[in-house]
Amino acid sequence: MDMWNEKLTRENISDFYQSSVEMVYPSVFEITKEPSRTERAIIKSYLDTYQQRGSLKGEDVIYVFGDILLNNANEEVEKYPLPENLTFAPRVLDEYTRNFMLEKILAKIDSTGYKVAEFISSDNKRGKGGKVSKKFMDLVPVTPLLLIQLILLALIIWGVSFAAISLRYRNDELIKETRIFDTTPLQEKYVAVLPYYPLDVNFPEKSAAADPANPEPQPTDTTETSFYVGRAEPEVSATRG
Repeated sequence: MDMWNEKLTRENISDFYQSSVEMVYPSVFEITKEPSRTERAIIKSYLDTYQQRGSLKGEDVIYVFGDILLNNANEEVEKYPLPENLTFAPRVLDEYTRNFMLEKILAKIDSTGYKVAEFISSDNKRGKGGKVSKKFMDLVPVTPLLLIQLILLALIIWGVSFAAISLRYRNDELIKETRIFDTTPLQEKYVAVLPYYPLDVNFPEKSAAADPANPEPQPTDTTETSFYVGRAEPEVSATRG
């Protein structure tokens, strides 16, 4: 196997797997002594190494992968111990097992849950900011998980507030239209302000018992017309001609 000297990416993870799995499988099988435990340890090791790809240099990938592989193999042995009298014959990597493990690795990397978990666990302090922003981030750490929680909390508060108003007053009339449009006739408004003007004009009051459909004719005297509005008529004197 050629020594791997490239940074891990989504594009070259398959090449890294194909160039190393031939040597990895028998080494892990020698520790785990069982095919299922071997496959689980190998798949988990490639995923763990891929998850750390952002902080690994190209020349360090193979060494970090070796340490992770050894730890995962030992954990499989501790978690799933085998009976003492059970033994397995030495086994080599076949084509089916090679393709099966690669499909499991790629399917896990491309899954939505893995991408969301990777986004949440990403370190937001990688960017080089100013001293003020760095101190603020140390004082109030803002993580993607915190932002998601704040957005969910805001949506819950909005939903509860909207439901409390809409469900309680959905059958009530919030604005009374009769108060918006005034139904008082314009003539009555002018009649109401006439006493405040310097005019002595008397308007007949509207009788409540009158029938608006058949109003009774009012007698009018057309022979005498008063041209004196707001003042008394002059008295007739014997000295005047």
